[in-house]
Amino acid sequence: MLWSRVKFWGLLLVFAALLILSLVSLNQTDVTCGGETMHSGDTCVSRGVNRGREDQESENSGRDWIGVAIGGLGVLGYAAYGVFELRDRRKPA
Repeated sequence: MLWSRVKFWGLLLVFAALLILSLVSLNQTDVTCGGETMHSGDTCVSRGVNRGREDQESENSGRDWIGVAIGGLGVLGYAAYGVFELRDRRKPA
């Protein structure tokens, strides 16, 4: 019983953190490559692919939206699961 609660709250926290971090990252105006801020004319080389600033901005934005989707679905799913679990526990035997 305790382990299932720890898993539930732990995963809910992980999904909430992913959602929040992705939303914060979407609102940043700086374009980064490997932790470094890119400027106009810079090239980002990552995994053997060269990207300009605009391409890297698109790549970062796409990654952030995926994080928002996964985090949001995880939070909603675990919240719904928690509501159903509480409802089932409160039913008389």
